[in-house]
Amino acid sequence: MLAGLIAAVVAAAIAIPLSVGGGATTSGTGFQRILDGLVSGPQRVAPGATAYVSGPDGTWVGSAGIANVETGQKMRPDARLRIQSLSKAWLLAVTLQLAQEGKLSLSDTVAQWLPGLLPYGSKINILELETDTSGLIDDNTMVQDPARYLARVKDAKLRAELLAIGARLKADPSTAVDPIWLIRWAAWQPLLFTPGLRYSHSNIGWNIAGMIVARAAGQSLPALYRDRIFTPLGLTHTSYQPQGPIAGPHAEGYRISPNGTLTDTTASTFGKGADGAIVTDAADEATFVRASVDNKLHIRQALLMFYGTIAGNQAACPGNAFHGVGAGAASWAYVYYNASASRIAVLLLNGSLASSANKTSEPKAAAAAASLYCNT
Repeated sequence: MLAGLIAAVVAAAIAIPLSVGGGATTSGTGFQRILDGLVSGPQRVAPGATAYVSGPDGTWVGSAGIANVETGQKMRPDARLRIQSLSKAWLLAVTLQLAQEGKLSLSDTVAQWLPGLLPYGSKINILELETDTSGLIDDNTMVQDPARYLARVKDAKLRAELLAIGARLKADPSTAVDPIWLIRWAAWQPLLFTPGLRYSHSNIGWNIAGMIVARAAGQSLPALYRDRIFTPLGLTHTSYQPQGPIAGPHAEGYRISPNGTLTDTTASTFGKGADGAIVTDAADEATFVRASVDNKLHIRQALLMFYGTIAGNQAACPGNAFHGVGAGAASWAYVYYNASASRIAVLLLNGSLASSANKTSEPKAAAAAASLYCNT
């Protein structure tokens, strides 16, 4: 029954060609085929997909598949999803604005802003937190082997609270858990290396950076994002919602098991904060990226600090591109764009293969995102 529903919705996929300079449009037939291939057949990588593609020949937004399996709702081009780790670029944008205003410095240490939070807080600065060079452990590492990392917690009260949180999560994976609990847990773990020495991804570090930014600005992160990014850029489909059910119209997110079973994991985002806070659609994400490139937010430095550079031969098309990926239990997000911002592609998926857990990319989806970009 589900396979039939997917096939029916794919056949009715939505695509919206937009007018561009001189009244030209792009039909996006090839783009639509790419999206359809991601949501149909035994090798599908998500129930639904949506994309924004723009280049010299025009702009196209489209979608395919299902936004809500329970209701059969079709995926729309403006469907809102969590963009997972691509949210980190938004925190970096606010951080750089505050640095330019003299409200903080990237060389400020954790201990300066949050004394007592980490035993080695005087050794880690904001720049290291937001470039994944802090040496802090990642929350994913701890939750994969909780017994090992709980054994290092010598504070009996904290250990009991963490065990209680774990029990609540086992009973209900959608339980909200403030990231401070994971940060306090991480504080009992030794640094992986001397801060600044090398790269190792840490959501813990990004959430500590979020706490520092809020304190330096004297505002909550949702208010900061609204005042400094959402409102100035006119992002009407974007919000700060790191945990729980997503408020407002949105696509549900799913974990796909090896046998094809779908589990709604939209709200299974415990412990998330600034590391995965943004809910948006493909067009709004593209607007934010363009604003970064064009320096409208005065944060062009963020491009060099956050996004990786993909050479033309890696992206399978001429020229270099900046590239970002966000991955989670319920959704994936991909961005490709060139330095001049004349070509950009954003791909959002409302599913995650169980076999892709803890990976930085899903091969079929990554190839589709590159194809969308290369054919702009």
